[in-house]
Amino acid sequence: MDPRTHAFYARYAEQLQPDSEARHSAMRATIAQALTPGQTVLDVGAGAGRDMAAMQELGLDAYGVEPHAGMRERALALHPGLAGRLADAGLPALGRPFADRCPAGFDAVVCSAVLMHLTPAELHRALAALVQQLRPGAGTLLLSLPQLDAERLRGDQDPEGRNFHNHAPAAVAQTLAAWQLRLSQESLSDVVWERTGTRWWTGVFRRDARPALTPTGA
Repeated sequence: MDPRTHAFYARYAEQLQPDSEARHSAMRATIAQALTPGQTVLDVGAGAGRDMAAMQELGLDAYGVEPHAGMRERALALHPGLAGRLADAGLPALGRPFADRCPAGFDAVVCSAVLMHLTPAELHRALAALVQQLRPGAGTLLLSLPQLDAERLRGDQDPEGRNFHNHAPAAVAQTLAAWQLRLSQESLSDVVWERTGTRWWTGVFRRDARPALTPTGA
């Protein structure tokens, strides 16, 4: 995580309160539809723990990694049930977190609102690291990517000063297809476009999915 982005999340972690957005998972509906209770899941870039907490409520065996110490501390304060399940790690050099608990890999990996902080040069390595967390020959990968209005970008920074890159979902899907992960479902949301200039894309990739794409509502 570059210094500018790290500084933003240090401020953000201090401001989070129990009744804030940290309590609500934007990925919950997608996770509930794509995954089955009892599956092991790794949340990469767990932030304040809202997606991990939602996974636990859905009956999933959830683990997470987050590279920012302040965000990990806030996640544990907001969601005590994450204790012992949240580690210090991040993309693109993810390694094999929780290999002692899930030696064969995870049934699924979730990576929401993370990849935009990586440069184009780092993206391929990061995607490879996500795929390496999945059980061989199987697994589901859930991604969410923001697309920020180009007029709001200042070079490689968003208005909050975070490192930000608009990675094309089609290019991400093409890269993952080389590892036999096919896009089985996608959605596009403009809910916060007027306020933030951000359009959110969410994709579900499966190794056992049919090539045909099933679009869902925006």
